[in-house]
Amino acid sequence: MKPGSIFNAVSSRIFPDDADPVVGQPPTFGDTVEHARRDWLAAKSYFEAVTDPDLVDHAIYVLEAAERKYMYLIKRAKVEGLTTGS
Repeated sequence: MKPGSIFNAVSSRIFPDDADPVVGQPPTFGDTVEHARRDWLAAKSYFEAVTDPDLVDHAIYVLEAAERKYMYLIKRAKVEGLTTGS
């Protein structure tokens, strides 16, 4: 995968087009956590694939931000006693 296409994939995850799968339904907390998990995994893939030295700092920033968001949501779920339902 080319660095430009990886950037586009990550950018589309960070800045979605706001198309909800169920029109008129706000996302559940579980949906938000799952979305954050997918963003984190995409950021990890981006970081592992980037080869341009100019993009390494950006990849680190994206990865750290995605990881912090996901960990925050996991902590919040634990505090509220929520489970994944799996």
